[in-house]
Amino acid sequence: MPVRISRRAVVGGLGALGSLSVFGPGFAQALSQASAQASAQGSQENGLCLTMIYGPKAKFESDRYRDKHLPLLRRLYGDSLERVEMRHAPHPGKDVPPAPIVATVNLWIRDLKTFGTITQQSGAEIVADLAKVTSDKPWVQYDQTVVALGDARGAVRLGSDCMTYFYPNGENARWDAKLYAEGYVPQLVEAYGKDTFSRIEVCKGTAAQGGGKPGFAGAMNLYVHDMQAYLRGGMAAMKLMPEAMKATDIRPVVAGLIVRAAG
Repeated sequence: MPVRISRRAVVGGLGALGSLSVFGPGFAQALSQASAQASAQGSQENGLCLTMIYGPKAKFESDRYRDKHLPLLRRLYGDSLERVEMRHAPHPGKDVPPAPIVATVNLWIRDLKTFGTITQQSGAEIVADLAKVTSDKPWVQYDQTVVALGDARGAVRLGSDCMTYFYPNGENARWDAKLYAEGYVPQLVEAYGKDTFSRIEVCKGTAAQGGGKPGFAGAMNLYVHDMQAYLRGGMAAMKLMPEAMKATDIRPVVAGLIVRAAG
């Protein structure tokens, strides 16, 4: 598998995105841009989502997000959202190093028009409540699902382990989402064994929060069903590095996260 990169590289390469607010003045432009790309590419499992990524120094109260903020989003957005999922890194300790990504949130959008209207109407309330979860600014963008394998998105359970590979964008970064999903991912499944993962999802960045180029070219979520099999398969998966490099020249940020809130 691609190697981990340092926390300094995460902050240094992407720190400029940290100043973006979740529902800032560029929201309408970004939503329009993401919607146009999603329509042109087609979607899978209604796979357009708003993604928020919190960096290595972020303080994020996952319990409050689960108990208070997620119910607020469900009340406000109703059926315009297919699913909300928040994944959080284990707290660092003796055997757990600090995570390069502390938390990530996905809001999968079912009804773009209604989602946009509610966001414009209720953005202040959402941001005010989110401030009780974290005072840190996330990296924000819209993503499109390229491929989804295994269980349905809604079948992912609380407490599930998810290994996520984030691919930071760069000036000349190369990310061929179709080649990655159709060429590399099937070989990855074979290397690890078909029962290792309950779900695999590959997403492509479509627009930054304020419009324009997204901070992450793409991401892969590996929802791990059998962690021991995942650990055993690491050496075989590493041999697939040349296959991954056919699709991208980006070194990923790798984060082991746990599903802490979903619904």
